[in-house]
Amino acid sequence: MIQKKTMLTAIFRIKNHLGIHARPAAKLAKLAQSFCSEVNLIKANRQADVKSVLDILSLGCGFNDEVALVINGKDEKKAFNAILDLIETEIGERINGTQI
Repeated sequence: MIQKKTMLTAIFRIKNHLGIHARPAAKLAKLAQSFCSEVNLIKANRQADVKSVLDILSLGCGFNDEVALVINGKDEKKAFNAILDLIETEIGERINGTQI
């Protein structure tokens, strides 16, 4: 029996003016850890496991950087939608009550 392997991918730009620093990286990692699928970010041919805050930070994602999200596994659709939703809301970052 041949098993078809799929994965979901999205390419986006970092909207957070502060980039992905420790606080948003922790939010991403915590959310990714709630899924059994593999979740990775890719920037300039460097890959990071999104379940690891240090891996995310090692990419050095700054404002307007182009990043790919790649998810593969049993709950990939659910993980993909949840993580993209977090990314699209600029990872919940606010300064003095204003979304950044």
